Amino acid sequence: MTDTTLRAVAAAVQRARPTAFLRLREAMDGSPDTLQAERVEEIAAALGTAPPGPIALRVGDRRFTVATRPEDLVIGDERARDCAALLAGTVAVVSGAASGLGLGVARGLHDAGACVAFTDIDAAGLDQVARALDDPARVSTHVVDVTDERSVADGFDAVVARFGRVDTVACCAGVAPAFDLVDFPLDRWRLALDINLTGYFLYGREAARIMTAQGHGGSMVLLSSKSGLEPSKANTAYNATKAGELHMARGWALELGRAGIRVNCIAPGNVFEGSKIWNADYIAKAAQKKGITPAEVIPHYNAMTALNREIKPDDIANAAVFLASERARCVTGQVLVVDSGQVWTR
Repeated sequence: MTDTTLRAVAAAVQRARPTAFLRLREAMDGSPDTLQAERVEEIAAALGTAPPGPIALRVGDRRFTVATRPEDLVIGDERARDCAALLAGTVAVVSGAASGLGLGVARGLHDAGACVAFTDIDAAGLDQVARALDDPARVSTHVVDVTDERSVADGFDAVVARFGRVDTVACCAGVAPAFDLVDFPLDRWRLALDINLTGYFLYGREAARIMTAQGHGGSMVLLSSKSGLEPSKANTAYNATKAGELHMARGWALELGRAGIRVNCIAPGNVFEGSKIWNADYIAKAAQKKGITPAEVIPHYNAMTALNREIKPDDIANAAVFLASERARCVTGQVLVVDSGQVWTR
């Protein structure tokens, strides 16, 4: 006889829809049209063509609601608890936010409820972001050159004029010129220092000035790299600047802690999706280093991790949201490594 206990049904729903919520119901009054499955083995097929939810599901003589959000499981005159988004009521400033990991982090902070100032030197990219999000209440865009002191100060002034506060700063703008040491051009070295170190310094300094004056603390999240912990071959400038960001953040954590300002780093592994760093030329250089074809580069790097799992921008954004939130209220001066288990040196 088929097992139609609650645990069996719940397990079947999770296998069919791993992100779903489920609630046993006594009645179906007012519910959407009911999907029916006489046996647990039929649940996956019943849910297969159904919309995301909420869905009324009958299995045998039991009735359930399946939903993608717990708020959708409210029954009758029950009231869903007011559950503000994790970063609601806060303002975040993100550098390099028009593309790549900067865009991923900025969108993640926005999804978590923050008002987000997307800053980048790429004006056209910022326009695309603003149109895509279509949220003038919680999104502003500002063209900022992270290497220019005046431009950075003006950008922060514009954010304060728009939102009146700064609670989180995420430094994400970066470049990774890849050359063998004997062929490394001086201008590419200086560009990496200007963007990856000076840019972080200028954002951190402006944020510290504003947050200290506000008097209620704040959070800085610096996007470093696993290469800041364990260097990669033919990547002198990137190795040096990403290691420098880690130590810069640790010093700031010591300096700013009594003002309630927390400073932490994220060290991502290789994130290919949406990356400007992992462009065709960079992948070709990586292929040359590894003695493989360009098509083999991404699978090769994924296979170097313990999880054999490709890291996505959302994975980095989730780490940034945590570090920006009160859930990390006692976390400062730390490095959160999001690399699927590749670098073990801490």
